[in-house]
Formats: sequence, structure tokens, C-alpha cells
Amino acid sequence: MPSYNYKAKDNKGKTIKGIMTAASEEQLAASLDQMGLYLLLAKKTRVAESHILWERVTRKDLITFSIHLSTTLSAGVPILQSLEDLINESEKPGFKKIIEDITRNIQAGSSFSDALSKHPKVFSELYISIVKAGEATGNVDKVLDDLVAFLEWQESIAMDVKQATIYPAFILTAVISLVVLLMTFVFPRFTVIFERTNAPLPLPTRIVMGMSNFISSYWFIIVLVFIAIIISHRLIVKTTKGRYFFDKLKLNLPVFGNLMRKIALSRFSHHFSALLKAGVEIYHSLMVTEKVVGNTVIAGVISSARDHISAGGTLSESLKKGNEFPSMVIRMISIGETSGSIDKTLDKVSQYYDREVPMTIKKVFAIFEPIVIASLAVIVLGMALSMFLPLYQMLGMVGK
Repeated sequence: MPSYNYKAKDNKGKTIKGIMTAASEEQLAASLDQMGLYLLLAKKTRVAESHILWERVTRKDLITFSIHLSTTLSAGVPILQSLEDLINESEKPGFKKIIEDITRNIQAGSSFSDALSKHPKVFSELYISIVKAGEATGNVDKVLDDLVAFLEWQESIAMDVKQATIYPAFILTAVISLVVLLMTFVFPRFTVIFERTNAPLPLPTRIVMGMSNFISSYWFIIVLVFIAIIISHRLIVKTTKGRYFFDKLKLNLPVFGNLMRKIALSRFSHHFSALLKAGVEIYHSLMVTEKVVGNTVIAGVISSARDHISAGGTLSESLKKGNEFPSMVIRMISIGETSGSIDKTLDKVSQYYDREVPMTIKKVFAIFEPIVIASLAVIVLGMALSMFLPLYQMLGMVGK
């Protein structure tokens, strides 16, 4: 649904500005009327403006938001007062507008979860589902506390991956930059010297000269091919079969495949556990989890499990048939089904992957780093030899 920048008047004549998602301008006016506001002006937000606004709301902002509400609600402070405190303390205009809109919706009679659902780009379906379950049980402060732990886990995983990839990415960029520099700037100058001598050139030199001439003459074709590959990949990934093919390929990659599978399974255990602990029923929990594991192959197994459960089967049996979940996870879920405490056994699985994922990330990039460094050394040595071998021959001829 589109988002609208709107201007409205309240019962006291005060002008209110904000952003709200609605199917049409008429629905926007109706929603504002329920909130006691009269619509004066509405304008669809442009994609660029909307993107800038949502981009300012980071995971750290959500963690701060959740911690504040969890703390104040557990202390007995009413939710509207807690939100007003957040509005006064917020230093980000974008997030401040969102909190103001949530406050107005609650004042108009909406539940907290319904108010959050009007901002799907900020609050995920999982976040809203957990809050809704907390409202049903009267434990909103408790589920917000659980959400804080969940969001902190997401932030920790993201930081681990980011820190592990900085050095290899720097080395890889250096390798590519060096090759481009040598091929387009350095080696062509030596080529002129070699061609003037009319002396027979070694095979490595002829190969590098050919590559250098091709890159210098047809660099625009290389750039176009590279762009075409990126665009083709994005178009293919947008299709169901294409996305499934690449996700399957990722899971089967040597070294990296194991890491990607562990990250997907960690997401499964954390999301599923968080929803079950909040009191969300198992079918809906699987439906939400299916969307956030980040891999369509794993998501497909979860979808089949959801259908199997609705037909009266067990979760562990269905996951076992999918052949994508390790026996340890299936065994823990089976124990949870028998004891009636799947959320607790999934907590154990989550703790296991909390240790495994960072360790695997370190192992993967510990292997990747020397490979990249060795590749850099081979490229530099190969290029150096291709230049110095003919120079050495020329010096030998002069000596004779």
C-alpha cells in the first residue's frame, strides 16, 4: 500500500502532520476521522523520500525503542506516556514521526500492535506478531524484553559477519585494483619497448600482453558484460525457480555453504522460539518464520511442515522428510514435542548456533584470507616475471 504525507486538523484546531499507509486517499481520510482528525491535504510520498525516512530507523533504534517501552511498562507507566517520552527524547526526525503516528493511533482506540502494523517497513511481521501475543496475555513488557534479546542477537550476527569480511574484502579490492592498474597503465609501456626489439618473447609475456591489449582496447565491453551479468542475476533471482536454484547452490558451496546453512537454521530457531514463547500458535509461527530464514530451500521445508501439521502430523517428522535440517535439530524438536516444551528445546538449539555461527564465520574467513593473499602473490609474481623475463633476455643479448 502507498504511504501518504498528510496534513490534518484535530478537534482543538491544531494542525497535525504525519505519514500513514492507506490503500487510497479515501481510506486515509476515514482512518484519520476515527482518530478525531480532519484531513486537509494528502500527498503520496515519493519513493526517494520514503526510502530516506525508513533508512534512518536502524536495528539499534528498535532496540532502544523496545528497551524503553519494556522498562517503563514493567514499572507501571502507561504506554501513551512512555511513547510521549520517546517522542521527546528521539533525535531522529523520521523515527520521531513514526512514534507520533503510533501514539495518535493508540489515542484513537487502536491496539499497540495495530498501530505498529501501519509501519511495516520499520516493524517486521515477527515484531508485530510477538507484541500482539503479548497484548493477548497481558505481558507486553515481557515480550518486549524478549524482543530486545532477539534484536541484539541479530545485531551481533550482523557485526560478526561485517567484521570478518572487512579484511578479505579489502584484500580482494586491492587485487582487482592492482590487476587493472598493471594491465591498463604499467604493462602497455613495457609492451612498446618489447615490440621495438623484435626479439622472440617468452610465453608468459605473450599471454599477459594479449590480456593487456584486450583490456585496454575492449574495456567497455568487459564493463557491459559485467553489468549484464549483475542485471541478469537480479532478474533471475526475482523468479521463484531462479531464487530456489541460487539458494540451493549457496547451501552446496564448499566451505561457505555450511556457514549459510547454519545462519539460516539459527534464524529459524531464534524466530520460531521467540514467537512460541510469546504465545503465538505454532501454525502462524511457522508462517512468519518461513519468511525470515533468508533461504527459499529452508523456507520450502518449513512451508511443507506447516501443511503437514495442519493435516495432523508432527513438526519433527516433516522436517526430517525435507532433508535440509540436521538430525540434532530434528531430535531436539522431537523431544520438545514429546515434553510439550518446543520453545525451551529451541532455546537450546539457538544457544548452540549462537556459538557455532561466530566460530564458523571465523573459520571460513581464516581459510579465505590466505587464499586471497596467495592469489595476490601469484598474480604479482606472474606479472613481474612476464615483464622481467624479456628484459633479462635483452640484457643477455647486449652482453654478447
